Amino acid sequence: MSALLYLALLVAAPTVRSQAIQDSRCYLMNGGAVESFFIGEDTPVGSIIGTLSVNGEPEDESGNISLKLQERGAAVGIAPGTKNLTLLRVLDREEKLGPSSVYVNVRCDRRHTADPSFVIPVSVRVWDVNDNAPVWSGAPYRARVSELSAVGARVAAATATDPDQPGPHATVHYSVLPGPHSEYIKFLHELDSTLVIAKPLDYERVHNLTLNLRARDAGTPPRYNDTTLYVEVLDADDQNPKFEHEHYVAVIPDDAQDGTELETNPGPIKAWDQDEGINAPLVFSASGPGAERLRVSRDTGRLAATAMLLENLPLTVVLKAMQVDNPDRYALATVSVRRRVGRGASAAVELEPGSSMVTPGVTATAEQKEIKFTRKEYVARLPEDAAVGTLVLTLNTSPHTDRPLQFYVSERSFLEKFAINSLGEVLLRKSLDYETAATYYYQVMVTDGATNDTASLNITVDNVNEWEPRFRYPLYEFRADLDSEQDGLNGQSGASTGLIKVGQLDVYDGDAQDSVTLTLRGLHAPFFYVNAAGELFLRGEAVASLNTTVLHLVATAHDSGAPPRQSSVPVAVHVSGAGLGAEVTSAGASGVLATFVVALVLLALAVCALLIYICTVRRRIPKGDPTTDKLSSGVVAATSGSLQSVSAGATTILDSTSSLDIRQEQNNVKHSQRGPGKSKVAPSPPEAISGAERTAGAGALMSDHIAGAAGRSGVAWPSTVIPARVKKLSWDDNRHTEANDRDSVAEATNPALAEHMNLTVYF
Repeated sequence: MSALLYLALLVAAPTVRSQAIQDSRCYLMNGGAVESFFIGEDTPVGSIIGTLSVNGEPEDESGNISLKLQERGAAVGIAPGTKNLTLLRVLDREEKLGPSSVYVNVRCDRRHTADPSFVIPVSVRVWDVNDNAPVWSGAPYRARVSELSAVGARVAAATATDPDQPGPHATVHYSVLPGPHSEYIKFLHELDSTLVIAKPLDYERVHNLTLNLRARDAGTPPRYNDTTLYVEVLDADDQNPKFEHEHYVAVIPDDAQDGTELETNPGPIKAWDQDEGINAPLVFSASGPGAERLRVSRDTGRLAATAMLLENLPLTVVLKAMQVDNPDRYALATVSVRRRVGRGASAAVELEPGSSMVTPGVTATAEQKEIKFTRKEYVARLPEDAAVGTLVLTLNTSPHTDRPLQFYVSERSFLEKFAINSLGEVLLRKSLDYETAATYYYQVMVTDGATNDTASLNITVDNVNEWEPRFRYPLYEFRADLDSEQDGLNGQSGASTGLIKVGQLDVYDGDAQDSVTLTLRGLHAPFFYVNAAGELFLRGEAVASLNTTVLHLVATAHDSGAPPRQSSVPVAVHVSGAGLGAEVTSAGASGVLATFVVALVLLALAVCALLIYICTVRRRIPKGDPTTDKLSSGVVAATSGSLQSVSAGATTILDSTSSLDIRQEQNNVKHSQRGPGKSKVAPSPPEAISGAERTAGAGALMSDHIAGAAGRSGVAWPSTVIPARVKKLSWDDNRHTEANDRDSVAEATNPALAEHMNLTVYF
């Protein structure tokens, strides 16, 4: 019985283990440990975020698992009886309306078992959508600008920010909406919030500007926000005063006395400042020949007669109205003073004798025609490079008269550039410059001494393309740190567009109306972008392909003149950064390694060549060479003989019985090569030989001590090194006298002297 029970248990055990292994409830289907979901921040509340991929069925009655959140008050929840994760609160990437991410734990329990619960982490992250429009800072905007402000002058800065995450949704583009006066103001660049003047202002035409500004992001669809800019144009002293009429006529009544006020036609004398915003007060005065005879009120311009005037008529003077605050601003008009003679239709007018404006003795009548300009306005155009002396135009008058005419101009500055001769020809006196003054406007008066007339003169200077664009520096060198630039631009519009600002190219054209366009050329030019303001940017997509730390390109500036001109400047950009540094460092290390390998190869080749050369030279030396034999015999003598150390003077102890006669040594070579015998007294010095014999035997004949390696002394010396005269040193005689000293030096061939010496040393 027990055996049967044991067998049953063995059969049932694998089944129980397989069921335990197959129970995968509460496990994630994909084998992961965390569930992650991504939703947009505009997802409405109540939407299903996603479905948990958990094994098992969580139905209320028939389900085999149960799911619930451990956190309370979470922004997400699980619908009862389902695996669906539902949004319960608003999520916001900018965290203004809700959290930007949610992390919760889902508890899964296996029903009908005592197994512990499973905890499944769930992550819900929110991606940014274009749900915010740009917001203006400090709107609406107000600015005050002088009418003399140049084109391109800064008006104000209207900045807008987008609260969306950095990227296209937060990139702000600026524009001025079309409308009245919108042509006067513009943004410097669509990505720049600086407002500048686009067209010259004129207070006399418009006092205030109202413009609508728009800030738009780069989302899809884009969102925008509008605001208003109010610009007050400030009047500047750019206009001359003006008389109500250009010519007045004053008639002296019959009962006129000194101080009588004169009435003028066609109306009273009146002048005002054309700068309405300034409206400077004016003072009046008269000028010209005889002006002292007419009294002019300084404040009102009213005329009064003097005693001198009553005696000297007629009179024509120039009336001047000048601003008090600016003497360079004034207006001119003419006044003719006449006496009425009788009441008929005609009246005689007596010309002033001695006046420079009339010919003495000439009398004019009322029937005489007055001098007139053929036009009320003369217009001329002149290029700025016109030569001095050029005829600008001719001021024609009618009727034709032989009397000399005189011309007056409203401003003294006319004479700086122009001149008028007696024929009415306006000539160029000095070179023009469009950039200094583009127009000249004057009032011109002509008189024949009796009558006069005025007209306006308008001279326009045409621009000539005299200047080529000029860069501020002959060479531009910038440094760009990719890491710092990317970090600094993370929250700005530049990062979203993939542009990294490198520097500024400053270019200027001396021709005022010319616009300058910048272009880039060179090997690395595709890596860069330059805008109309001269700002140089490195394209973000080009960073990955950089393989050098120095980028070279050429910036070229083209102007819009006719004919167009251009100039160029080299630009060098030093790029650094973590990613780039690794590539460049790797490239540099590879270059150093390659250089080292090449050096090793060259060194090995040099060693091999040297070895081959040595072997070749050794093979070429024959075995019977005398030099080799001498070296060999020297080695044998050094090893077999009993060598004795001597001094640097090459002193050798020689056998006294040995003969140094070279001829005798040749015959006794075999005997001298025997083993060493008894020591004997040193022989006499060798006999002197002739030069021929010495030459014949040098290097070939040796004594028995020289040729034999086993001689008595053990040292072999060449015979040529032994001098013919030697000094004898002896110690067998204790008495030394001066005679002995003199006899100590003797011939080496004296045999009698050698018999009395036991030891002789030769030097």
